[in-house]
Amino acid sequence: MHGATAPAPLPPRVWVVGPCGSGKSTVAARLARALGIEATHLDEIHWNPGWVETEPAEEERRIAEVVRRPTWVIDGNYSRLRRPRMGSVDLFVWLDLPLQVTLPRLLSRCVVRAAKRVPCCNGNHESIRLTFFDRESILLWALTTGRRRRRQLTEDLGGRPNVRLRSARAVEAWVRGAVTATAGASRRRS
Repeated sequence: MHGATAPAPLPPRVWVVGPCGSGKSTVAARLARALGIEATHLDEIHWNPGWVETEPAEEERRIAEVVRRPTWVIDGNYSRLRRPRMGSVDLFVWLDLPLQVTLPRLLSRCVVRAAKRVPCCNGNHESIRLTFFDRESILLWALTTGRRRRRQLTEDLGGRPNVRLRSARAVEAWVRGAVTATAGASRRRS
């Protein structure tokens, strides 16, 4: 399944990928709600309080626990966690939005989180310093990894069941359709 085809009910195991600021967490949460579960955000697995990275063995244990469940929605790009599990995924949802869409979203999100002290990733807080002046700035990350990530996902998802959405409008239409189709299928089973 490639492109924005008419959505069918969601399968039980969905992985949402895409660049920073594409809406992965929001889309994953909406899809998970439609399936009656909580979404798993890889940033929550990777980042501990204090912006401390999780040890690789512990990350493996945590993601393996999620993937053993019969139904899940995961969002995140972490290829070292995703690639070994590619065969377990029923559908990849690729939010392939252009930088001119994602960068302003990311900038706005970072500034709002920093100004209002909105927590993210296990209670961590973004700051103006981290956003603009740190060598590991998420803005810098977004600017420098986009092309590489797009090539990697094109290669990784080739031949895998996926829907590749290239605009905010396509994302919204597909998600709305998938949620509606899933709700309809659920009602028919009841």
